Amino acid sequence: LTDRGDDMNEQKVVQEILYMLYLFQKENGTMLKARTKPEEMNHREIMVLQAICRMHPDGTPVKMSDLSAFFQVTPAAVSQTIRAFERKEWVERVRPEHDRRTVYIRVSEKARAHMQECMDQMQSNLQSFVAQLGEEDAAAMVRILKKAIDFYRDHHDREQTKLEGESEC
Repeated sequence: LTDRGDDMNEQKVVQEILYMLYLFQKENGTMLKARTKPEEMNHREIMVLQAICRMHPDGTPVKMSDLSAFFQVTPAAVSQTIRAFERKEWVERVRPEHDRRTVYIRVSEKARAHMQECMDQMQSNLQSFVAQLGEEDAAAMVRILKKAIDFYRDHHDREQTKLEGESEC
């Protein structure tokens, strides 16, 4: 059995972490908004476009259905995001002659250049942050973030296994 004092202390730590994550997200968002013009990419948009580029590093178009599977979202959600990207001229839809039903997406050169500018800025900001942290704290942060990622991946895998087990007759 755990000591009630340990439970209270653990609860305080959890509350402090939640609050720090909230503040981090708020301050990071404030900083990004201050530097972002309407035509610039936000972090989420960059991550989506980067994922598309990573799926086919040779620049060949990616199937919409593959995007849906990769992001684990509905085809409608992918389609909505891609439409917004098309309006900004960041992607183009490609339909092959041999199969007019399949829709492919290609990231534009305009988007690739803009992503690189945004990534350079984010990397510069992160380098400043790491310099302020110092080598020891930066290494500790990387170690803790890796542990957090491993925990959530394991937790997600256990939940998926549990859900799959419940759905069987």
